[in-house]
Amino acid sequence: MSMKYFLIRISIGAALGLAGLALIWAGYNAAFMVLAGVTAIAVAGLIRWRSGDQPETDERGWKIWAFAMAYSWLVSIVFVSILLGGGYLGLLDLSTGPALEAAAWVMSVSALLFLAYFNRRGDVGIA
Repeated sequence: MSMKYFLIRISIGAALGLAGLALIWAGYNAAFMVLAGVTAIAVAGLIRWRSGDQPETDERGWKIWAFAMAYSWLVSIVFVSILLGGGYLGLLDLSTGPALEAAAWVMSVSALLFLAYFNRRGDVGIA
């Protein structure tokens, strides 16, 4: 990872952390922002420590990422369709907030799982 991207990631983490601290000082419950900032700094440090000055990605990495996001999108669309169908048929009684939260979790977790799966597999494509 180049020093430029490392500093950008550290800056984003610091900005999140400081914004969270300012909101806490103003009386809001923003501990999640501080946690997100600390996590961003830790991830930037871990990536820098693990990869050194090697390039972050290559053509295979971009291809894996593209396939993982496409599969995650399909899983998310199916999940949202199930939520809509369940609500329409009266099987689910979810308000907007929990439904959006569930959809966001499914999107995030499925993306991470597909990335891990394709990285472990080593390549993507028609087999």
